[in-house]
Amino acid sequence: MAKAPQSPVFIDTSFFKAILDEKDDFYKEALGIWEKLRAENASLLTSNYILDEVFTLIRKRSGVAKVKEFRELVIQNAASLKIIRVTAADEANAWNWFLEAWRDLSFTDCVSFALMERVGLKRVATFDRHFSQAGFKVEK
Repeated sequence: MAKAPQSPVFIDTSFFKAILDEKDDFYKEALGIWEKLRAENASLLTSNYILDEVFTLIRKRSGVAKVKEFRELVIQNAASLKIIRVTAADEANAWNWFLEAWRDLSFTDCVSFALMERVGLKRVATFDRHFSQAGFKVEK
């Protein structure tokens, strides 16, 4: 019998990067987190902004063919990875985060924070310290 789903988990660019690259410093840790999330039947979510970053990163490092493979994987797994579209309100709210004192935030991180607040997400799979600094629970 499958476990009841736990609270949803937002998947950030750094997590995708780590789990897709065996040479990444966080690859083994990412695999462990991935297995834990699968075991607890966690609902996985990401955003179109995050996929934008991941597509660009893969293309830069590995070429268009690998981007196509990853995109197909995302499409095939649509039932287990929900893509949340960023709204104009998310972008507007992101400015509040972006203009905070700790200015080394990317605008995409800020948009992710705003989106996570909007949909009530607390948990995130990431290797980006900014999410914990912003008060989100980073998966270990």
